Amino acid sequence: MSYLEDSPLLDTSLTGDKMEKWVTALTKGEKIEIDVYGKPTEQQLRELENVKNLSKELQDNLHELENSVRNPDAENEAMNPTAPILDFSEDHEFVSANKLDDYYAEEDKADAREEEKRRLTKGKAPMTEMQRFYKDQCVFLTGGTGFLGKVLIEKLLRSCKEIDTIYVLIRAKKGKDATTRLHDLLDEFLFHRAHDVNPKGIHKVVPIIGDMELPGLGLCDEDRKTLTSKVTIIINGAATVKFDEKLSISTGINVRGTKEMLKLAKECRNLKAFTHVSTAFSNTHVKHIEERFYEPPMTVEALEAVSQLDERLLEEILPKLLGKYPNTYCFTKAIAEEAVRRYGEGMPICIVRPSIVVSTYEEPVRGWTDSVYGPTGLIIGIGTGVLRTMYMELDKVADMVPVDLTVNAILASAWYTAKHFKENQTSTIPIYNYVSGAQNPISWGDFIELNRKHGMDKPTTKAVWYYGLNPTNNYYLFLFYNFFLHFIPALLVDIYCTLTCRRRVMLKLYNKVMKIAKILFYFSTQDWRFTDNNVREMWRSLSGADRAVFPFSISEMSWDYMTETFLLGIRVYLVKDDVSTLPEARKKWNRLYYMHQFLKITTLSVVLYLGYLFVRLLFSLILG
Repeated sequence: MSYLEDSPLLDTSLTGDKMEKWVTALTKGEKIEIDVYGKPTEQQLRELENVKNLSKELQDNLHELENSVRNPDAENEAMNPTAPILDFSEDHEFVSANKLDDYYAEEDKADAREEEKRRLTKGKAPMTEMQRFYKDQCVFLTGGTGFLGKVLIEKLLRSCKEIDTIYVLIRAKKGKDATTRLHDLLDEFLFHRAHDVNPKGIHKVVPIIGDMELPGLGLCDEDRKTLTSKVTIIINGAATVKFDEKLSISTGINVRGTKEMLKLAKECRNLKAFTHVSTAFSNTHVKHIEERFYEPPMTVEALEAVSQLDERLLEEILPKLLGKYPNTYCFTKAIAEEAVRRYGEGMPICIVRPSIVVSTYEEPVRGWTDSVYGPTGLIIGIGTGVLRTMYMELDKVADMVPVDLTVNAILASAWYTAKHFKENQTSTIPIYNYVSGAQNPISWGDFIELNRKHGMDKPTTKAVWYYGLNPTNNYYLFLFYNFFLHFIPALLVDIYCTLTCRRRVMLKLYNKVMKIAKILFYFSTQDWRFTDNNVREMWRSLSGADRAVFPFSISEMSWDYMTETFLLGIRVYLVKDDVSTLPEARKKWNRLYYMHQFLKITTLSVVLYLGYLFVRLLFSLILG
């Protein structure tokens, strides 16, 4: 037993006496029951629990750190930056305890709200009222392959998992049949989260071969019978969003297609709701746009007849036909609303009018977009240093709405319409102006400034020059800037490319950029006042759970968060510049900055020198 004499337990006050008794009894061959350590105290138990919690927290942090360095998740981390943490250190050493308590209380409430939202959106809670409404429903969607339609399908698959079928009107295109196109669409990155949440959902999306421009939507008899017998909800989101589209094509898709959809809806035996997606700019000749119908520029039948004229003749008379309308898109969407008013009477139908639809705000990922139209093309041009000037009124409202919030409003409108519709109803068809300017306006100047702020921190490796936008509300000054800041540099670059046997791209690129920019001229030099009382009422009618699963309140949207999201989305999904290249992009950005400053100084020096020569020549002529 000599080895026990060196035991540290003999030297410890807590165990020494008990160990001596145990050793003495053992040497005598006696058995003795002694609890050497004794029972732990309450304080010791609490300390042990604290150590366990700390260990778990450290393990979680290590796991999170391990995940953050994996390439697939790096993008998600960058696209979902954490909220800023308040700093109550050296610069804030006099912060009161009450203020800290208030801050942490608010943080706890926010965490609780986020946890409840996660529980609801991940299917770990009872179905909400809207989810119960979409359970076992058959939805027929047009425009499903477009920007808005893709997000709509994704949302139905992810948040309405008990839906029966989503029929999507689709046509063959670019050598691909309808089924292949739909499968390719569902394989896109946008749907990854939906596939994780609802793996079997892909089988609920069924292609219906057809075309909005064809009589009867180009449906075969069998598909038409299937739709009329099974479909309960119709969302008509198909439209040509090309502002300068030929009138014949715009009429075929936006007007005749809508008319054919309404005819089909009347044949549906179990129809509960029909949502027609229009645009907030369908009545731009009115400065205060309310949620009601306006007199159309012409009847549906008259437009259908005019659109059959020879294309050359149509081009000649188009300005007179459009009148106060800026383009064929707004013109035909106004007449499509008239088609809804005339042919939709007596049906559970509504109209949703979104303003300019941009990238996602939060769902299913931040900043997703695949459309370069509108402000997106503008920001790409500015961020890559290609666009140096823009014709706009900086104090006018830039009315934009995120696509995921728009989709939620559309889904809510179908639920709300079905809920309040009564048989043989003849009251006015409800219209929802889904806009940002009524509740949460932002000016073009503020929007560009926020994009500049975030763009400087997150530049792209695809930039060709440093940021330097010169907006103006003087059209002649814009033409001056355009010549010297766009045309001349592009011409010089293309001449250099010709001399070095490289492909000339700059003039062609500027033509594309300016084509997109010119579409915005009309919307960036004026604004409209919108009424959105119906949208507010619909939002108020939602339960707390539905507000978490289907958020669409514009008043709760942060423009600072949105512009950061917008820029990151453009960078990753359109410019195809992964966030991992940010360090490289910042180095290039710094080089472009010094080159930009050098060019400015050089240009100024040349101008001053030429001015000096001119003045000198002038004086010599006067004095000589």
